[in-house]
Amino acid sequence: MIDDVVLDWFCLINSRGIGPKTFWAMMRSYQSAKESLKYVVEPFPRTKAEKLLKAANCGIILANESDFPASLKRSCYCPPILYYRGNRSILQKRKIAIVGARNASLSGISIAKNMASKLSDKFVIVSGMARGIDAGAHRGSLEDPHREAALAVLPTGINRIYPKENADIYNKIGQYGLLLTTVPPDSGPDVGMFQARNRIISLLAEGMIIIEAAAKSGTLATARTALDFGCEVMVVPGSPIDPRSFGSNLLIKNGATLVQNYVDVLEVLQFENRNIEKEEMVMDTMPEEIEPNINSKILSLLSEKAVSLDEIACHINIPVPKLLCVISELEIMGKVVKHATNEVSLA
Repeated sequence: MIDDVVLDWFCLINSRGIGPKTFWAMMRSYQSAKESLKYVVEPFPRTKAEKLLKAANCGIILANESDFPASLKRSCYCPPILYYRGNRSILQKRKIAIVGARNASLSGISIAKNMASKLSDKFVIVSGMARGIDAGAHRGSLEDPHREAALAVLPTGINRIYPKENADIYNKIGQYGLLLTTVPPDSGPDVGMFQARNRIISLLAEGMIIIEAAAKSGTLATARTALDFGCEVMVVPGSPIDPRSFGSNLLIKNGATLVQNYVDVLEVLQFENRNIEKEEMVMDTMPEEIEPNINSKILSLLSEKAVSLDEIACHINIPVPKLLCVISELEIMGKVVKHATNEVSLA
């Protein structure tokens, strides 16, 4: 049985023409969601709401509950309801966001994964479940699942996996971390939902690490939102000739903090780290299924920074001999450069 107050809140915020701003204005005027619904022209059907919530089988946190994140209440867009699966106590821990390009390079994905793995010893790692940098950050935060340091903010309903290729990440975070969304169950992604997700990430985290952001990208917009809300924005520099780093390098040029490894992040956030020695950022790999268009897949992982053939082979789960044939073809086409060090980069 769904609580009556939960149903009132759900029906009000999901009624036609009601967004967070209007929701809170009505709550101030009429003191409760139940009373507010009396003045809504097209209220969301109560029976449909109960059916949706039962089928979703998810947890719900209302904005008036004690463990609702205080940082979300700083915004006029404060979501009235959070839907979740996993351990809601994770919301009370210190959090760092790691976000970046969806069409990320192999180098960028590896940096995200390595940073998340190192930082998850002390912070919950927040990201948005997208492919590329987000997926790398989530995988890193799940390397030791018992830390319960993975938090994914979804752009869809809690019972929808998007993109489908991240189904394994979704399932692991639901078991060992926290899946969170402001979007009602069964909802698919749209532009507005992506913007809402990015805003929630910015509000939840005390610091945000940007890895690869194009000049015009959702990542760059997220960084600006984070700055508006007082979140510390840190940026991993990228190649000046790689379009995937134009936006992130611009952030550094305009005053964002440059970080190269997890120790830099701890120093920025003034975390006790006297016993931590600085180390090289280790290129890590995670095998993935081979996609049909192998040429495009390989090119999307490369940048002007050379990476080893072994790393590429491991990342996309392809035998090195077959990879060499594909690289040779791409080299003939003038799209890549194979170096004497058994490494390859974009031409």
